[in-house]
Amino acid sequence: MPPYMTQPPQVQPRRGITAGLPAYSWGSFPLGVSPTKMYITALAVTANVVTASVKMIEGNVPAVGALATVTGTVVAGAPANVTNVAVTAVTLNTLGVGSITYPATTPNIGVTPDGGQVIFNPTDVGETTAVAKGLQFSIDPAGGYGFTMAWLSTAATLALQLEGAIDDVDAQYAIIGTSQATLTGSVIAQVPNNVRFVRVNTTAFTGGPGTTWAKIYQSTSTGM
Repeated sequence: MPPYMTQPPQVQPRRGITAGLPAYSWGSFPLGVSPTKMYITALAVTANVVTASVKMIEGNVPAVGALATVTGTVVAGAPANVTNVAVTAVTLNTLGVGSITYPATTPNIGVTPDGGQVIFNPTDVGETTAVAKGLQFSIDPAGGYGFTMAWLSTAATLALQLEGAIDDVDAQYAIIGTSQATLTGSVIAQVPNNVRFVRVNTTAFTGGPGTTWAKIYQSTSTGM
């Protein structure tokens, strides 16, 4: 997403938040990307790294780092069945046949025929971490709504905060709730009355820079 908009609304119209849908102050969600499904034909394990021979049957080719959920394998025991584990390699030919690798704590085995399936669901996409103010959104000034800020970063450390303002003036934004200093998490805050704009402000980070996404979710009912 673009960073905090400073041009007048006539030039850069502000986006609103739809209750029940996430609004990305940093990062985005890959619209148009379908869930991916693969069938497993064989497994091998070396030093707690699983190599699964697969055939992709639907969806988009996942990138390295995509989160895989593996079910139904038996030859390596239950540890080879994982939930939302990042793959470390993806090798597929034009027919969708190839292999994926991912970490799992399980004894070594040679290449052994097996069954099962792999599911990749689209996940949030980060952008390069920076000390900067994220994209702002306009909200209902009536207040009383619970807002959730959720985030994930691959930097070494990260500090960010949910901020709100009555008018969309940079100097008027103030922290809603408390500053956060973890690489991933979520917090819930109740936006004060008359606040009309919210954003996520990344105030510091170290390492990387890696990537960061941060999104704001407005409750569909008043109160927390």
